[in-house]
Amino acid sequence: MSRRPHVTRIAAAAAAALAAGALAGAPAAAQEAAVETAKPAIELVTLPSPESPLVAVRLMLDVGSIHDPAGKEGLAALTGLMVAQAGTSERSYSELVEALYPMAASIGVSTDREVTVISGQVHRDTLAEYTALLTEAVLSPGFAAADFERNKEQLAAFLTSTLRSANDELLGLEALQDTIFAGHPYGHPPAGSVQGLAAITLDDVKRFYAEHYTRGNLMLGVAGGYPEGYVERLVARLGGLPAGSEGRMPLPDPPKVEGRRFTLIDKEAGAVGIHFGYPLPLDRADDDWYPLLVANSYLGEHRTFHGRLMQQLRGLRGLNYGDYSYIEYWEAPPFTSAPSPGVPRRQQYFSVWIRPVRPETAHFALRNALYEVERLEANGMTETDFELTRDFLVNYSKLWAQSLSDRLGFHMDSRFYGMPYYIDEIERRLGELTVEEVNAAAKKYLGTDAYQAVLVTDDAAAVAAYLEAGEPSPITYNAEVPAEVTEGDKAIQKLPVNPTAIEIVPVGEVFETGKALGG
Repeated sequence: MSRRPHVTRIAAAAAAALAAGALAGAPAAAQEAAVETAKPAIELVTLPSPESPLVAVRLMLDVGSIHDPAGKEGLAALTGLMVAQAGTSERSYSELVEALYPMAASIGVSTDREVTVISGQVHRDTLAEYTALLTEAVLSPGFAAADFERNKEQLAAFLTSTLRSANDELLGLEALQDTIFAGHPYGHPPAGSVQGLAAITLDDVKRFYAEHYTRGNLMLGVAGGYPEGYVERLVARLGGLPAGSEGRMPLPDPPKVEGRRFTLIDKEAGAVGIHFGYPLPLDRADDDWYPLLVANSYLGEHRTFHGRLMQQLRGLRGLNYGDYSYIEYWEAPPFTSAPSPGVPRRQQYFSVWIRPVRPETAHFALRNALYEVERLEANGMTETDFELTRDFLVNYSKLWAQSLSDRLGFHMDSRFYGMPYYIDEIERRLGELTVEEVNAAAKKYLGTDAYQAVLVTDDAAAVAAYLEAGEPSPITYNAEVPAEVTEGDKAIQKLPVNPTAIEIVPVGEVFETGKALGG
């Protein structure tokens, strides 16, 4: 079992009175006044580990791309960069980097749909110096024009050079979210849109910072071997943020997916990336999450080989490299092997990712993936498969929070969801599960009747033609395969896909505006 964190809310003004006012000999009345005006409080998660020489600090702010104004998509991400990857009012960005370098430390920032996380980890011997720089960045951004242009260009390059040009995997994964959440606040990438970034001014960033970087929006996490009184001093320092107000932005329900809607991103590419999915009406705090977690692991746990998708598509048929399924957003999947903390969302989605596929086998691979989802929905898992998958997942999940910063991050995410520590909750919930509950969840939440699909492909018109025609897609192998594979192929190659709608989008138009694909 993991060490339990201390979770509380500390009024910043009260902490200031305790940590600073008492030393200055402030009268009791002044301290009481400070406490009285301390609303809203800073939510605090501490994970003390006195034996650790490291200290991790995470600031999670309830501000993300859902707060981007229409026509200025990317403002939340750009503001985060102007806080953590830019100069302060006291020093330039190069001077800040030079000051951090001897500590082997940095100030990281990540903006997702709902939150922005500013984080760092440092040896406790240099904690005071690091904290001074961290709070200087958060409280006193310099908003230099040069930093503004550099960070804006960085986000634009991510959209155009990375997503559109260099990384087909991330392109398809981000585009799938756009289609699933078309017309919803989730319906554009955190990095924004090309035209939205171009429209943002430095004054927009300053206003956005003033409105959203507040105590009411802040959850502060501290873990490791920090000294006595450190947390109170840090809270007091962060009391310099404006009060703001507590409460997250209301979200509409995700758009209902009707039929099987395909978006084909037409791009010169040597392989096809296949993605399909739909919204899920649950998250980690829901009872049904845990049986569905087991069902999903059995179907296609990320970067593992025991899932049915991986066994059937890659292992037995050699169709491609990776075949996975997900019941929540997965951060940077080409580069991560375990779920990342710091990207909590109140609304999630089921998805399947088939990567990369040779064009001549793409139709069959799509059908094979749909077949496996349908099979699990209809037949469920055997008792043996259930026990193996459950035991694997209980042990595997303990590896997700190996580092100090990750453990702290998962504790903070659990606070976001209003639930006990997620890693412990997996062990507790899965220990109580039955195969009947898992199969009931699979039947309730998995299916192929309605979904959004995104294919990143060359010659999208030809792909649209064979999807619409619906003819069998037989497959030939370069080596001998078991008889049961070829027998199964007879049903897979004829599986009805029956697209309800097909839209072809040139890659140069993807993420150009804030309008979501499929919207």
